[in-house]
Amino acid sequence: MRCHYSKSRPWFTAVLLLLAPGSLGAADDTFEKSIAPFLKQHCHSCHGSKKQEAGVRLDQLEGVQVGNRNLWTMVHEKMSSGEMPPKERTQPTDTEKKAVLTWIRDQQRAVGVGGSRRLNRRELSAALRDVTGLGVTFSNALPGDGTVAGFDTGAEGLQEASDAVAQWLQVTRRAVDGIRFLEPATGKVFAANLRESKDARKTLDEWKADGATFKAQGIARPGMGLLIEPKAVGDRDELTISVPTPADRQGVLRLTVVVSAFKPLDGIPNPRLWVRIGGQDLDFREITGTLDKPQRLVYEVQLGDLVVQSKGVSVSLSNKVEIPYAVAGFENEDKSNPKEPVPGGTGLFRPMFDRRTLPVDKQPAPFVVLQQISIEPTVVVAWPPAEWKANVGEIKDNAESAKRLLALWMDRAWRRPVSETEEAPFLKLYQKLRTEGMSFDNALRGAFQSVLMSAPFRYQTSPAHPDPVVAQHAIASRLSFMFLGEPPDAELRRLAAASKLRDPAVLDAQVDRLLADPKSQAFVRPFVMQWLEMEQPITIAQSHIQKQDFRFARYLKASMRDETIAYVSQLIAENRPASELIVSDWTMMNDTLAMHYGYEGIDGGTLRKVKLRADDPRGGGILGHAGLQSMLCWMGENWVVYRGAWTLRHILDLPPPPPPLEVPELNPSEGKNKGKPFRELLKQHQEDTRCAVCHKNIDPVGFAFQNFDISGRWRDVEYEHYARGELDGRIAWAGVGKTRPVDTVGRLPRGEAFKTFAEFKQLIVKEYQPDMVRGLMKNFVVYGTGRKPGIDDMADIAATMTELRPKGYPLRDLLKGVVRSRAFLEQHQPPARKPQ
Repeated sequence: MRCHYSKSRPWFTAVLLLLAPGSLGAADDTFEKSIAPFLKQHCHSCHGSKKQEAGVRLDQLEGVQVGNRNLWTMVHEKMSSGEMPPKERTQPTDTEKKAVLTWIRDQQRAVGVGGSRRLNRRELSAALRDVTGLGVTFSNALPGDGTVAGFDTGAEGLQEASDAVAQWLQVTRRAVDGIRFLEPATGKVFAANLRESKDARKTLDEWKADGATFKAQGIARPGMGLLIEPKAVGDRDELTISVPTPADRQGVLRLTVVVSAFKPLDGIPNPRLWVRIGGQDLDFREITGTLDKPQRLVYEVQLGDLVVQSKGVSVSLSNKVEIPYAVAGFENEDKSNPKEPVPGGTGLFRPMFDRRTLPVDKQPAPFVVLQQISIEPTVVVAWPPAEWKANVGEIKDNAESAKRLLALWMDRAWRRPVSETEEAPFLKLYQKLRTEGMSFDNALRGAFQSVLMSAPFRYQTSPAHPDPVVAQHAIASRLSFMFLGEPPDAELRRLAAASKLRDPAVLDAQVDRLLADPKSQAFVRPFVMQWLEMEQPITIAQSHIQKQDFRFARYLKASMRDETIAYVSQLIAENRPASELIVSDWTMMNDTLAMHYGYEGIDGGTLRKVKLRADDPRGGGILGHAGLQSMLCWMGENWVVYRGAWTLRHILDLPPPPPPLEVPELNPSEGKNKGKPFRELLKQHQEDTRCAVCHKNIDPVGFAFQNFDISGRWRDVEYEHYARGELDGRIAWAGVGKTRPVDTVGRLPRGEAFKTFAEFKQLIVKEYQPDMVRGLMKNFVVYGTGRKPGIDDMADIAATMTELRPKGYPLRDLLKGVVRSRAFLEQHQPPARKPQ
C-alpha cells in the first residue's frame, strides 16, 4: 500500500487551499513594499510556483487575512525559531527579520480572531438534554462535524451544511415533542417488581394483555428477581420484550432496570449486561450491585432512531461472559475439535457444568439479577423538571404562564439572562399560534422550537462580545463546554453574573472544580481520542483462528482504548508532570488488560492505578499502551512508517507532510520484498528523493516501537514474514519462516540515537519535552477556543511554559494557563501571571 501515514492534514496541507489574490480585505502597503520582496528573496525558491516543499506556497499571499492567519502563524513560528530560512541559505539581517515578525504580529491583531462558533453534535445534544430535561442522545440524528487540527470543536469545521436547517428542524421538533405543560401523562407504562413477584416470568407474561410480547430467558427466583444466565459472545439467547409504539413511530422510549450481580462461587467475574433497544446497542455495563444495593439504570431513546417492527420496538437484555475464567473443582470448557486440535490449545474459556442438574446457587457462573423493569413507550415529561425548583408559579392556560415559561426556556437555552426585548418575538409567535387554534402546550412547543433554531442556542458566543454581561456568560459557556461538554451550571452562571470570570484566581478554582467532576470525562475522552487519532481500529490477533480469545475481543479492545484515556485523566486529576505522558512506573489496568499484559491479582472491569513490575519492558507512559500500538498496525505491515509518523505528529509536534500522490507502494509481503528486514526495505524506499525528505525522520523514529506486535503485545523476536487469516471477525496472525531479534535501533529528528524503546522514551523526556508540551498546549487551545493559536497565543503558551518549567509542566496547570490566555478569554492584554 502507499505510505499514507496521516489521516489528519497538518498546517502545510491546508495552505494548498489559500485564498486567491484579492479575496478578502485590502492589501497592506507595507506588504507590497517590504514583506513581499522579503518573501520572494528568502522563501519563494522553496515555497513558490515551481516548488512547494512540505506543501507550502507563499508566492500568492496578499497580506494577513482571516483565511490565512494560520499560515502566517507558521511563518512567524519558523522564522522566530531560526528554522527558516534554512541555515545553508542567505540569511536576512536581524533588523529585516524583526521588521517582518513585528508586521505579521501587528497584522494578525488587526484582523482579530472571530470567536463565535457553532456547537458540535456532542454539544448540541448536551444542550438539548439540558434545556428539555430528557436523557436522549439527540446527536444520532445530526450530521457529522468537520474538524480543525483533528478536533470537532474547530470553528472552520463547523460551518452550516446546506441541509442543516432541515435536519435541525426535525431534531428540535423531536425535542419539544418530548415535554408537556398542562397536558396529562399519556401512554401505557409496562412495569414490574420482579423481586417481590412469586413468579417473575409469569409476571412478565401478563404484559401480553396490553399488546407486549415476551421471549423467555432467565430463571425466576422469589426474593431476588429474574436471573439472566450468562452466555458467550456470539450466542443469541437473550431476554427480549417487544412493546407497542405510536402509529407514527415517533416519541421517546424510556427503559428503567434495577439490577444486581449474583456470583455463587469464588473466582467468578462480574456479569456484563448488554442492553439493546430497537436494534441499537446502548450499553455494555459491568454489574457490581448487590441484592440490597442494586444498580438503577435508565435509558431514553428516540423511536425515530430505532428499528420499529409490526409488533413494536424490542428491548433486549443479555448477560455476556467477556473474560476467560476458571473455578476450582470444574474442568475448563474446550471448544476445539478433538480430531483437529488447535495448536497450543484454545486457551482458558470458562468452567464446564450441566445447567439442568446443578442448582443455581452452586453453578460456576455470573448471573445478572433483574429486580425491577419499567418500559415507557411514549414518554412526555412535565416541564420544567421538578428538580430544577424553578419559580414559575402555578401553570395555567393564560398569557402570564406562557411568558414565565418562555422566559425560563430562553434563559436556559441561551445560557445567559434574556431581556424582554429578546423575548418579545418568541412571545408574539406563541400568541399567533394560539389565535390559529393551537392548544397552550402546542403553541408553547412551537415558540420553544423557534428558540432552539436561533443562533444564541446553536452557537457559542464570543467572550469578546461588546456587552460585558453577555461576554461573561460566554466565558462560563466556554469553560463548561470544554471541561464538562455541556451548558454551564449554577455556580458558573453566578460567577458570570458577578463579572468574576476574568479573575485568574477564580478561573483557576473553576478549572479545579470542573475537572474534579465525574462529568469531566466529557472533556478527557473526546480530547484524547481526537488528539491521538484513537478512532482507528484495534486488532486482536491469535496464532490460530480457532482459539476462543475472539469471544473477548470487544471488551479487551474497549479496555485498550480506555487505558490511555484513563491514564491521561489520572495525570490531570493528580496534576502530574508532562514527562509522565512518556515515562512513569504505573498505568491504569483492569482484569482483561492484566491478562493481556501478564499481570495477576487484578479483578473487575474498573480501571485502577497499578504500579508496573520493574521487569516490564514497556514501562509506563502512553507509548507503551497496547491500544495505541495496535491501532497503528491496522493498515498493513508498514508499522515503522505509521508509528513513526504518528509520533512526530502527535507527540513531538513535528508533523511530516503528506506523501506525494505518485509515491510507489511499499509492500513488505510482496514478491522480492518478502522476508527482508524492514530496515532494508526502507533504505530502498529512501533512495527515492521524493520519499527521503520525510522518511529520513519518520522511519528512524518508528523503529523504536518494533517490540510491539499487531495486538500491542511485547515481543523480542520477529519472523521473516507473517500470514494473516480472517473468518467472521476472527483474525489469525502467524509468523512464517525464521525468527530474528527485533531491530529497535533508531534516531530522533535532531540526531539523538537510541538502541531500545526505553532509551527512546528517556530521550524524548530529556530532549523533546518542550516540543511535546508546546504541541499539547496548542491542542488544548484548538479544543477550547475553536481555532488554532495565533502569534499572541503562541506567546502566551511560551510564557506559561516558562512559568511551569520548574515544576515539570503539570498537566492541570497547563490547562489553567490556557484558560487564562488571551485566546480563551479573547482579550488584548496578556494574561495575569502568578507571582514567582
